[in-house]
Formats: sequence, structure tokens, C-alpha cells
Amino acid sequence: MIKKILLLIVITLYLSGCSKKEEKFELFSAESFAYSMEDGWELNVTVRSKGFEQKENDNKFSARLSYYTNLQTPDGKLVNKISFGIIDKTENEKISEIPIESQIKLDSTYQTGKYKIIFYITDEPTRRRAVSWSYFELSK
Repeated sequence: MIKKILLLIVITLYLSGCSKKEEKFELFSAESFAYSMEDGWELNVTVRSKGFEQKENDNKFSARLSYYTNLQTPDGKLVNKISFGIIDKTENEKISEIPIESQIKLDSTYQTGKYKIIFYITDEPTRRRAVSWSYFELSK
């Protein structure tokens, strides 16, 4: 009886040590900058993601992320979902990170000042979410 219990404990410890550790879904290297144009600005935003779930099929790895960005103006007003989209990525090897990039046209109604862009990214298969932000300045 004691041998069976010890065997069960050893097997349990072995299996728990071999179990797949879930990597944390996170965002990093958020950047944003705007170019002045005749009729406003062109805003370029980017953030990198890692720790998303990947499906393997026929030696190809695929991941699916959805995103949207909100913009906070210098006076604190929030412009919801100023950009959004879905990224489907497939590679021949495991994907270490995925960049999310967007170009946004801001018309001349946007005032000069310091803005905050907020990234909301969802790992579609797991529904895990991550948030990051970056600051940029609009100037003439």
C-alpha cells in the first residue's frame, strides 16, 4: 500500500514538472510619433507582443491577435477605437513576437500638445488581453 502511494506521488511530481508552463501574454516597446502634414498629421503607432497562443498544423505555426487603440487628448478627452484590426500570422517556425502597427490620419481639428495612445490587444484563441501605452506630441 505504501509503495503504491509513493509511486503515485512520484508520478504526480513528474507529471507536474513536465507540464507546459503558460507564458504570460504581454506587450512591450510601445512607440508613437506624428508627422506634420498640410491638413493635419499622420500618426504612426507600434507595439510588440509575445506570449500569445500558437496553433501548430503541418509544421506551420499560426497566431491570431485583435487590437484597437484609444487616443487621449491633451485636455483628457478620449477618442475611442481610433484604429483597430486583426492580425493573422503564420510562420514555418514558432513565432517569438508579433508587431502591431497602425497609421492614423489626424485632421487639423486636433490641437498641438501631448497625447497618449493606448493599445488594447487580445490573443483571440485564449481571450487573454494586454494593455500598453505611449505618448507623442503634435506640434507645428
